Amino acid sequence: MILFEFLERVKAMGIFSIGELELLYPGLDKRRLYEWQEKNYIIKLRNGWYCLPDFLKENYSSWIIANRVHEPSYISLESALSYHGIIPEGVYMTTSLTTNRTIRLSMAGSSYSYSSIKNDLFFAYELIETAYHHRKIRMAEPVKALIDFFYLHPEYNTEQEILQLRLNGPALSEVILVEKLRHYLSRYQNLKLEKRISTMLHIYDHA
Repeated sequence: MILFEFLERVKAMGIFSIGELELLYPGLDKRRLYEWQEKNYIIKLRNGWYCLPDFLKENYSSWIIANRVHEPSYISLESALSYHGIIPEGVYMTTSLTTNRTIRLSMAGSSYSYSSIKNDLFFAYELIETAYHHRKIRMAEPVKALIDFFYLHPEYNTEQEILQLRLNGPALSEVILVEKLRHYLSRYQNLKLEKRISTMLHIYDHA
């Protein structure tokens, strides 16, 4: 395996697994990966997963990593709410939902959180194409990100507690589709969740 050819081939992938490399290079000698890691040609994210150093400089690289290293998953909760402009501040940890196990990871200096949900609640995410090699990110729709948040954070229950979230009212007005929200809520069959959402809608005048 020639280093230059290898680097060019995996550049478009962004993040790659040992399994993917073994398909590209049957009989792959894993010692070569260790040598290249020592020379900083590649970076080990966690067992079985690598990327190129320049990939980490790309916008949304952490979200692409989040989508791939713990599948199936999509970006939601605080990260998605920040992306859609619903909460005012940036988020230090990439937050995702998964039908896999709940886990927290630290990779390449960034933190990742995955919350487990049932298979029938794993829906309503969109594919966002990045400017780099047409890579796509699985991102919760605005309405689904809100529902996911209140579903997994029942501590935000009263008007006072919900106001502490400092949700962006104008942004909510742009993204809240009440019919879609109620349709999605019906799949949860959770009256307490519906009450929390109704309280949020009342605060921001979405009856």
